[in-house]
Amino acid sequence: MDRRTVILDAALEVLAREGARALTHRAVDAAAGIPAGSTSYYFRSRSALVTGCVERLVQIDTAIQAPPPPGDAAGLVTALATAMTGLITTRRTHTVARYELSLAAARDPALRAELLVARSTVHELLATMLGGLGATDPAASAEEVAATMDGVLLSVLLRGSDDVAAATAMIHRAADHVVRAQPGVR
Repeated sequence: MDRRTVILDAALEVLAREGARALTHRAVDAAAGIPAGSTSYYFRSRSALVTGCVERLVQIDTAIQAPPPPGDAAGLVTALATAMTGLITTRRTHTVARYELSLAAARDPALRAELLVARSTVHELLATMLGGLGATDPAASAEEVAATMDGVLLSVLLRGSDDVAAATAMIHRAADHVVRAQPGVR
């Protein structure tokens, strides 16, 4: 892994663990275990570091292999629930960092544009899957499914992950409700 990637992964850890206010060059140097000043060599400003974090999340998201298209609504529900459970367990750091960056993007058009790249990839995949299941307006259905699951994900993160089984069950129920509510989905 190159030094830039090490720095950005450490920055995502800082964001997830301590929040956006704690994201400093010095904090990232310490989290990465690299000499002081290394982060500022690669990212001259805090803004450049934040942009690098968004780019790293987009890189991580686009490297994930899409699941095969589900044959029915139950298959899509299972795929969604599995992916969402991963976001609160194995990918929790990236998920929390994404929420931190999303709040910053609400005030920064350039940052928002970067985050929307990853979002559009997910929405296109969802629209394709929902269209394959008969959704009458796959794009609108993808928006609704993604927004619902995003809300559920945020709720689970806010509650904490002490009971992963309960969180997974809630995620599965929500996915089932929202997928089956889409017009035309069979």
